[in-house]
Amino acid sequence: MDHHRRLDAAVAAQVALQVLLLLSSPATVVRVLCGRPVWLTDGDTLYLRWQSGLGLLDHCSVVLPNGTETTLPDATTTVSPANITYVGDGYQSGQCGLRAVSVTPGVGNWTLTASSADGRHGRDTSHVTCIAKQWPKSNTIRVPVGTAVNVTCGPPKAFYCRMSGPSGEVSRHKGQCWVHVKSVGSHHLDVWTCWSVTAESAAEVQYTVRLHAYREGAVTEVGCDETPTEVRVFCNVRNGTATPDGGDGNAVGRDGHFRSKYCRITLPRDAKILSLAYGRGTTRYSYHGATYNDCGVSFAKPLRRSEIGRWKCMNAMSDDRVYGGFVVVVPPNNTKAGIPPLTVTTGRSVMVPKGNTFHVECSVHSEIDYCWLRHPNGTAIPVTVPDSTAAGDPKRVGTRYRYTGEGLSFGQCHVAIDDASTLDTGPWLCALGLRDDRREMYGTVDVTVSESVIAARQEELYATEGTQVTLGCDTVEKQPIAYCRFLTPRLLGFAVDEKSDAQPPPRYTYSGQGLTAGHCGLSVDRVDDSDYGNWTCAVKILDSSGSEEVSTTVLLRKPEGFTMIQIIGIVLCGTMISIMSLFFANHLITNPSAKTTKKIEKLEMQLEAGEQGASRRVGARRAQNSTRVIRTQPGRSKHGSIPRRI
Repeated sequence: MDHHRRLDAAVAAQVALQVLLLLSSPATVVRVLCGRPVWLTDGDTLYLRWQSGLGLLDHCSVVLPNGTETTLPDATTTVSPANITYVGDGYQSGQCGLRAVSVTPGVGNWTLTASSADGRHGRDTSHVTCIAKQWPKSNTIRVPVGTAVNVTCGPPKAFYCRMSGPSGEVSRHKGQCWVHVKSVGSHHLDVWTCWSVTAESAAEVQYTVRLHAYREGAVTEVGCDETPTEVRVFCNVRNGTATPDGGDGNAVGRDGHFRSKYCRITLPRDAKILSLAYGRGTTRYSYHGATYNDCGVSFAKPLRRSEIGRWKCMNAMSDDRVYGGFVVVVPPNNTKAGIPPLTVTTGRSVMVPKGNTFHVECSVHSEIDYCWLRHPNGTAIPVTVPDSTAAGDPKRVGTRYRYTGEGLSFGQCHVAIDDASTLDTGPWLCALGLRDDRREMYGTVDVTVSESVIAARQEELYATEGTQVTLGCDTVEKQPIAYCRFLTPRLLGFAVDEKSDAQPPPRYTYSGQGLTAGHCGLSVDRVDDSDYGNWTCAVKILDSSGSEEVSTTVLLRKPEGFTMIQIIGIVLCGTMISIMSLFFANHLITNPSAKTTKKIEKLEMQLEAGEQGASRRVGARRAQNSTRVIRTQPGRSKHGSIPRRI
């Protein structure tokens, strides 16, 4: 208790002493003010000016956010290490202020302190926020030639923008600077400059964007080389994200980890497909590459026959594009004698139900620049391969046509055609424009559009009695079927399948590759008169929707007129008769009998006499010059028109 009393007495004594000191010292005034908040951007200069109201000052300083205090001498040109100097009308005006260059980004309190000659003091604190630049003053955009791109420039939160391009065009608008380029061409390339102002910037800030374009993606190395011991085939992606000047770039459509996702290399004539990666290969073929963007294979010499020809190299990158092309490996004598000529490979004939989608596919083992289709009605259809990164359907060609191939660099003109119509039936021609020699190659795909999901193998057949004939129907899209049944022209019904224990009526057996292949065929042995007429082929397709039975009709006819055997017999008989006639005629001419000789002599004498009589009649006419024969227009009679002599 005594201890607490002594502490209270000591505190009271200290307070009394401070009061006595204040009373004995000159008058002191302390003013504490809170200034306005300040916003600026990294690189701006900070200005703070405070009218203290203390009269003539003898001291002005600033307390920085880190707690250090710096004196701001009046009327000095000396720059302190912190690049902070006095700003104001001088100490005599009572102003205390500063100018700070290169303020460090961050948030903190800057406090100006001032004291007057009569001992009064004051403080003014400003809350300063310095924003670090979040947008580079210069960046690079890389896009393929001919694609659309938004050229953005400057900070996203800009108040307004003015922007100029390489060709001098100028854009002024609110918000962030940007210009939409519909199709990048040579006049769009190089430097775009913009000026923007934000809430934190003290003046317009200039930014630049360099637009760089490239052809065929980013592939710059597709080829092969060799060493004394091995051959290398590669399709390496170069400059996928790096900018030409090595600065901070922005590659449109690419992420920060642009690299190869898989490397697929196909030997000539599609003999083998390799899927290689760093550290992975086969006993003969090993991965060849130095960076994450490389795709290549190396193999030892000497070359095998299967390795001479056109290799296909495909490098799939993380931007969902596939780069590459074809590489020709020639034999050691450096001749292309062992390389087969280019040929167009086409898809199989197509049969499709009405309303479905079908495919027309043509390809060649060479890069192509373009391809187009010719409809059976003669219409030319251009095929455009869109950018795989474009918005919407990346492979859309038109209202009905979609490109489905791996790319023109791989020689593929593969097009899916929607909403099949019977008007689409016929030969489709595809034309492929080769990149190397600027010539076109052609292929044809036969398309049949069926009104039903099944189609007769032949709608009309001819067979003679006693022969064998095969008829039936198949599903258009090779869907499996639950059963296959037929109805004869005499309305005899039965089912058949490929099973050996099936027991159809005599003379009838199943024909086809099985119900699971969608085949419903019937072989008729020793055709008789009861087989002629309309046959019904009916199936039920197996699918999840539980489809109903569908059927079609096949007409079996008896050949009209002579049969083939009869025709052959007639031709042989006629030939024999002609040969024998010629033989006997030649014999009679060369060796005539005595009777025949006399007849010939008599005929010759009659011919000579006739010629002499004709000569005499001609001479008599020439002597009678006054006699004329005039033919008039024919007169009409009940028997017709006859000439009259006058």
